[in-house]
Amino acid sequence: MPRRSLQVLLVAAVLLAGCAGGVSDAPGSPTAADRSGTSGTTATTTATTGGTVAFYISDEKNAIGDFRYLNVTVSRVGFERTGNGSGGWVEFSGGNTTLDLTTLQGENATLVDAYRLPNATYGKVFVHVSEVNATLEDGERVRVKLPSEKLQLNDEFTVRDGTEVDFVFDITVVKAGNSGKYVLKPVISESGTTVPIKPTGAVEAESGATSNATATNGTA
Repeated sequence: MPRRSLQVLLVAAVLLAGCAGGVSDAPGSPTAADRSGTSGTTATTTATTGGTVAFYISDEKNAIGDFRYLNVTVSRVGFERTGNGSGGWVEFSGGNTTLDLTTLQGENATLVDAYRLPNATYGKVFVHVSEVNATLEDGERVRVKLPSEKLQLNDEFTVRDGTEVDFVFDITVVKAGNSGKYVLKPVISESGTTVPIKPTGAVEAESGATSNATATNGTA
């Protein structure tokens, strides 16, 4: 065989051997998508491990006695993980569930939903309210201010495998000084996992699925 042809064959053999010996992920190793992770970002998927948080809404009295009804529509609920390397928000749909705060005074509370949360310690909770509809006892419709369309509070609790936690998020309406304006605020002292509650009944969420929430009055 001519020397040039032999050299060509040898080069081809070396190239084929190099391709066959390339490095690949070992069986069971994470893919590129797995390696990217979600740490520090918003997660919306269902946790495969962890516990259940039954999320309730309640109302501290304050100025609620001025209202015939005060309907708030919950569109999203979020929990922020704490700790080095494990931060980030875990968010869930609130089902666009509408609740009448006048029926949720004192220990009365309504279950928005039961959420599956990953194992972690959580330090902040928010409720995103997409709409507020209010009428005073004398029939006057009023605007209730909601800063940033979101209510947020700091309260630390831990979720572990198999645990079931009741979390109450208390919302109150206050009358602001001499202006006569009404404002929604979270109440830290009446919120958390150790607050006594009296669960109420159920209504329909916007999707048509039954949500554990109190019946509402008035029109949305």
